[in-house]
Amino acid sequence: MEYQVKMVYRQEDVAALVKTLEFRRRPEKNLRRARKIGYPIFGVLLLLMGTGVIGGIFSMGVFAPVTILTLVVSLACILGGIALLRRADTRGMERRSWERYPNKGMTLTYTFYADHFEEEDEVSGRNEFSYLSIKSANEDEGHFFLFTSTNAAHMLRKDCFVQGDPAAFAAFVRKHAAVTMDPVE
Repeated sequence: MEYQVKMVYRQEDVAALVKTLEFRRRPEKNLRRARKIGYPIFGVLLLLMGTGVIGGIFSMGVFAPVTILTLVVSLACILGGIALLRRADTRGMERRSWERYPNKGMTLTYTFYADHFEEEDEVSGRNEFSYLSIKSANEDEGHFFLFTSTNAAHMLRKDCFVQGDPAAFAAFVRKHAAVTMDPVE
């Protein structure tokens, strides 16, 4: 055994994972900034436009086939605005992800050997993984994220290493899994 990590996930850990997934989906920094600013602005504009048109139609009392089409388009604007506002709400996404996380309070143990690593918890028992199953890896100030697919990750808290040096873990992963530990900005 070269490394071992024992931890209980906290809400901050799930929030870090959500931020990492957001970072991975939008790797270009300027595009992330534009979306962070643009989503709320355009969401509010769509809501205002949709509710304004609907309010105008009902206040005039005009109902024709064109009006019905306008109502449908206005409702689509309102739904689009709500979707953009929810997408821009990363704190809400972090909270919702934590609420849906089924294993709160459960101890997870990751053990890293020379040829494979294992994940063990009280519900699913022990699962063995090849290092070749790690497709990519990210690191933030407090975590390592080992991705086996686009949205499936093994999350390791740096302060929970009971064996091995977390400072050398990125080099260990690079050697065994042939992936680099990309920093999350």
